[in-house]
Amino acid sequence: MADGSSRHLVREWAVGEARLGWATAARSSLWARCACGREATVDPRPWLAQGLSRQTLQDLEHRLRCACGARRAQLEIRGLAEAPGGGAGGIHVFR
Repeated sequence: MADGSSRHLVREWAVGEARLGWATAARSSLWARCACGREATVDPRPWLAQGLSRQTLQDLEHRLRCACGARRAQLEIRGLAEAPGGGAGGIHVFR
């Protein structure tokens, strides 16, 4: 800033307001979490290829399937350092 102080601007959003395109930002990743406790990284490229970059994450949650049989999982954007240490997987993009 002009006064010499360094301030970081942080984007705050309400639950469900985050957009799919934001998951492509540097050092960000898209994750799904099922009610059963399973978590997995989700590749956003198929949805981006469909032109869905402006869709809210909440609008895409019904397109996920979990190995437990759930037909929905909560999507969230995480920093790369927030990735779980193992056991991730089992949630897949359905369409």
